[in-house]
Amino acid sequence: MTGELSPYVGGGGLMRDARRASRSISRYQAGGHIRVATTDVETDVTIAKIDSGTAVIGHGMGAIVRVAQAQKHLELLAPEASGRLAMLADDHALGVMETAADHRRTLRRL
Repeated sequence: MTGELSPYVGGGGLMRDARRASRSISRYQAGGHIRVATTDVETDVTIAKIDSGTAVIGHGMGAIVRVAQAQKHLELLAPEASGRLAMLADDHALGVMETAADHRRTLRRL
């Protein structure tokens, strides 16, 4: 070692590094905010899909019960038509099932 000190000149390199680090941290934080926002939106969409499916199934179940009650009432009035009434009630139940399945498929595509 010669014992000589060399003077410090500049500092631009340190400032550049600090700016670069700051930009990198900002980008990383922004990416995190975007990921959180995306997750929040996907959660809202999933909850809406579940609620929609529940509403359709609940309404379908209510419709099937109303038809079953009507079937029972009409069978009391005309017992000889019970087979035909059962066939119509079953067809109605199948139609409700198909409609609910169509709705579920539509929700999957959204």
